[in-house]
Amino acid sequence: MIKKNIKNKKSDLWFYTLIVIALIGMFLWYLRQIGYLPLWIDYQPSPILQSIDSSSKEKRAEFKIINAHEHVQSPRNLPLLLKVMEDCQLDKMILLGTPKYTFYLSTKYGFEDYDKNNQDIIEMSEKYPDKFIALCTINPLDENKLEKLKKFIEAGAKGLKLYNGHGFFYDNFFKIPLDDPEMMEVYKYCEEKGIPILYHVNSGRFLSQFEHILQTFPRLTVIAPHFILTSSNLFRLKQLLDTYPNLYTDISFGHPDYQVAGFKRISQNISAFRNFMMEYKNRVLFGTDIVITTFRAKSRSYIDEVILSYFDLLEKEEFTLPESIYQKMTKKARESADQKMVYKGLHLDEDTLRMIYRENALRIFGK
Repeated sequence: MIKKNIKNKKSDLWFYTLIVIALIGMFLWYLRQIGYLPLWIDYQPSPILQSIDSSSKEKRAEFKIINAHEHVQSPRNLPLLLKVMEDCQLDKMILLGTPKYTFYLSTKYGFEDYDKNNQDIIEMSEKYPDKFIALCTINPLDENKLEKLKKFIEAGAKGLKLYNGHGFFYDNFFKIPLDDPEMMEVYKYCEEKGIPILYHVNSGRFLSQFEHILQTFPRLTVIAPHFILTSSNLFRLKQLLDTYPNLYTDISFGHPDYQVAGFKRISQNISAFRNFMMEYKNRVLFGTDIVITTFRAKSRSYIDEVILSYFDLLEKEEFTLPESIYQKMTKKARESADQKMVYKGLHLDEDTLRMIYRENALRIFGK
């Protein structure tokens, strides 16, 4: 009986020991997920960098590339960001004011903490004026939005980022028209002061409202990113650019699900897209929209590889995507993706690349 009790106690001890180890492991995993326990590997550059030929490096150095579309959660990301910019030969980056939802992708966070992020990116741009430009954001429902915009512009922001043309933000946070009378006052101020707006707009869903804004304020500079969310309809995209001379777009797709789908769409219609990019080379900006966070921290290698994949899209005739991009896709999207696909690239000439990589951004935001 005594031996049996001792045996039971040993079994209980092992059981509770394993439970404690599991709990500690889960706690450490959680800390790593929110960015407090980075590993050495998180700070390693992508091995792909070693395979880039010297001529490509020399050309990119000459272009002095500006990434005109990026989100950064915190100044804690700054050391990583500077390393990535060095890795990928990025001369400058335009940082966009961002709400908490964008970093966590959960509606429970809502359109919150954007004022804090505005201040963070403005301070980053003030500390490194040769590296960063800040575009603040506002909440269309905020009664003091115009006053806040003026405050952030005075503090150093060089433009405005708006989300109310994004279908998800519209449905979950705002539910007011893009051409709401109070927002029209914001557009008027931006036109008068020469303040550019990077405006995420679903041009299929909100086309009439968007065109009302552009028609009312013809001197307003607007960058509607992601091919104005109409890369599947080049006719509409061309029509918008032809009609509104102060309208621009960028090549970013954002989340890996959209990036893979977008690259595939371009690859399958490569001649039309190459012609489009060459014809409208003075209206397209380079951007990546990776969303650099501390939560579920994205490694230096991964960020490098996303940026390099956009270079491949613009410069090469054929290319493949790094495994890391497929790994960051949602499970459903990854299962339907061909991870061995060879994509057709745009293989653009140097003049077109120069415009997209730098000159168009300089024309809008200055040096």
